[in-house]
Amino acid sequence: MKNQGSAPGVLFPETLGEHIQADGRVLALRIPKDLTYFNGHFDEIAVVPGVVQIQWAAHYARQYLGLTRDFSHMESVKFKELLLPGQELELALHYLQQAGKLTFCYRSATCEYSSGRIYFHDHHL
Repeated sequence: MKNQGSAPGVLFPETLGEHIQADGRVLALRIPKDLTYFNGHFDEIAVVPGVVQIQWAAHYARQYLGLTRDFSHMESVKFKELLLPGQELELALHYLQQAGKLTFCYRSATCEYSSGRIYFHDHHL
């Protein structure tokens, strides 16, 4: 068990590869078995929380697509299947700059785990 004051553990999936598309990226990911977010979510089975999936989508959009705008709102966010430790999957990200709209989809060859749209707006002072 970790000490309360220790540095954060593993916060992101392992990136196995990437594929560039015209308006986005597809990342091949592996969910680490020691992901920090599994602690307490849930006792019976370790599951990647939905809010973490949304945070990862925004994080990777900032990293790979140059997204710099502020979060505005989300719509049509659906969590269909559980993301589990050791799982390999793809994260498809598509960003439409004019609309400030990021679509994301966590998927495998046989399943769509979650998807949705996140909107961003320009910085306001």
